[in-house]
Amino acid sequence: MRIPGHKRSQEPDDIGNRAGVFAEAIRDGDMNRAWAMLSKETRGMRMGVWATRNNIDMQNAYRAAYDLDHNMRPSMLKDFRDTVLRLWPLEDLTDLGVAPTNFIDDTHAFAFLPFGVTEDESAVPHRRMMPGLVIPMLLEEGNWQVDLPGWRFLNA
Repeated sequence: MRIPGHKRSQEPDDIGNRAGVFAEAIRDGDMNRAWAMLSKETRGMRMGVWATRNNIDMQNAYRAAYDLDHNMRPSMLKDFRDTVLRLWPLEDLTDLGVAPTNFIDDTHAFAFLPFGVTEDESAVPHRRMMPGLVIPMLLEEGNWQVDLPGWRFLNA
């Protein structure tokens, strides 16, 4: 799959590192951290899907999304993790590298985390096709957030 956009640097950057932290949080089950790294649109979408699937009032879904002590929060975050792990198998979330970010514009980018990068590898020796995770990112209030609805750019 060709990742849309263009590189502004040939070096990995903080956007890719942040995407890597998100993947690690999913892998390690640190769902409060993963949830906090989502864009507002992604959080709203996930709240709506979870509430609809489980016949939960949206007010309760909103409270679960933003109240760390809400009794429904663990269920919502488990549903989110299960959804991600259907797309990204748990075994794929280890030994991830960070590649240079592809930018669509100043607020939309794609981070690429190649699979199977070991500690003794710091760079890919030459350009080649590699399997990995492509994570859409959105600059929101000065922070790069994971923007799962950003997949819409893949067809551009």
